[in-house]
Amino acid sequence: MPSLYVLDVPEFAPLVAAARRKAGFEIAGPKAGYFRIATEGQLRIDRAETGLPEALWFGAFTAGYDGEELVIDSEQFWIGPKPPANIAAE
Repeated sequence: MPSLYVLDVPEFAPLVAAARRKAGFEIAGPKAGYFRIATEGQLRIDRAETGLPEALWFGAFTAGYDGEELVIDSEQFWIGPKPPANIAAE
């Protein structure tokens, strides 16, 4: 399940609030100072939905994420499920 971890500080609260408004998103926390935003399928958040300036937008991803990068730029954060690991044939 694609997940984004967000530090529990006032600067990133708009990102967590935007995630709460999205159907199918699960928000856990804060726990140990972090929120976990997760969903089945693809996790996509547009910066316009958060109102964050660009510097805070990029700073919000420093706690990490779990998933395959699809698009991470100044306007959107978009990850999908990790593809299955390749099993080497004998």
